[in-house]
Amino acid sequence: MLMRMANRLATFVRKNDGSTAVLFALLLVPLLAAVGIALDFARAEHVRSRMQSALDAAVLVGARANSDADAQVAAATKSFNINFRDSWAKDVSATFAPTIDGELSGTAMAKLDTTLAGVLGIKQLTINTASKAAGGAAFCILVLDSTAPQAFLVNSGAEVDAPNCELHVKSLASPAAIFNGGSNISTKHLCISGTNIIDNGGTHPNLDTQCSTSGDPFAGKLSEPSSSTCTPHSNVEGSTTLNPGVYCNGMSFNSSPNVTFNPGVYVIKGGDWNVSGGDWSGSGVTFYFADQSKIQFNSGVSVNITAPTSGPYKDLVMFEKSGLSRSQMIFNDARNMNLEGIIYLPSRDVTFNSGSALTSKKMTLVVNTLILDQTNWELSPGTAASATGGIQSVRLVE
Repeated sequence: MLMRMANRLATFVRKNDGSTAVLFALLLVPLLAAVGIALDFARAEHVRSRMQSALDAAVLVGARANSDADAQVAAATKSFNINFRDSWAKDVSATFAPTIDGELSGTAMAKLDTTLAGVLGIKQLTINTASKAAGGAAFCILVLDSTAPQAFLVNSGAEVDAPNCELHVKSLASPAAIFNGGSNISTKHLCISGTNIIDNGGTHPNLDTQCSTSGDPFAGKLSEPSSSTCTPHSNVEGSTTLNPGVYCNGMSFNSSPNVTFNPGVYVIKGGDWNVSGGDWSGSGVTFYFADQSKIQFNSGVSVNITAPTSGPYKDLVMFEKSGLSRSQMIFNDARNMNLEGIIYLPSRDVTFNSGSALTSKKMTLVVNTLILDQTNWELSPGTAASATGGIQSVRLVE
């Protein structure tokens, strides 16, 4: 619109006498300068916006690097250089530095040559941006469903003591979470993406809503084992030792058996494992669900299973095939449940009922939704960083 006005004024000047033409010629100079400044500042804002986005991404990458200060700065610098490209920007520079509070700060600067603003002697604009990211503790629990109401439901009697890790809920629904009286969720940070929760009592310190939650760090990164050939098997009635294989069409564990699992991957498909009491033990064990099959623990099972410490399934104690439809998995009445490693069930609505106990010192739980009922858990972060490139939660703080 300003250019059209300038053109009309120029036409008017040409069609009128000399004195009027001189007057409007004098007015035309500041008008053109104003147009030029507006255009140049619009270009500068475009560059600033793109540079800010690249800087935000860079400090998050650096804070997540989970290493020493030099490595964080190097990771952030590499990210910024990859993500920021703009033909208008000149003399671009970015600087990153850890702060005494354990955060990673970043500043970026660029120059922009002006066009018509040069009429007023403004030859170049300087563009500055700043950002800062804070690295939190690793999460112990991540609830993934962003649309499910009450994606995280805490009922009376639920106890979670996790002072060194975080609990993230990605739901944006109303309510995103419900906390009922007689519960205690004690974490370093309880981060909920949504703004609306129902708080009926209990204790849950360090709770933030409208919070920047972690993304799924395992999506697309886990190698899925072959499940084409079924291993012959029968139901378990007494003490037994099982070997890795593909277990098809379901399986029952009756009469409270003592079951020892040799190291390796146990593929479960085509039917559930129903476990009625007993004791399970095994080191270097991974349970893989090739479809919506599940393990259902009933009647006071004691479980002491730890994930592999090396190989393609390092740190994975339970995971499932990607892209499964949503389904339930319920853990009932466990006497003691020590599951050390990653439990990655992104399609499952998981419920822990009736006194489920998790005393694992190293566990990471990633599920679609989560209900805690009469749980008694003491958790610390799992060892998932080596399997995924890091699970530390980070967020922008500036």
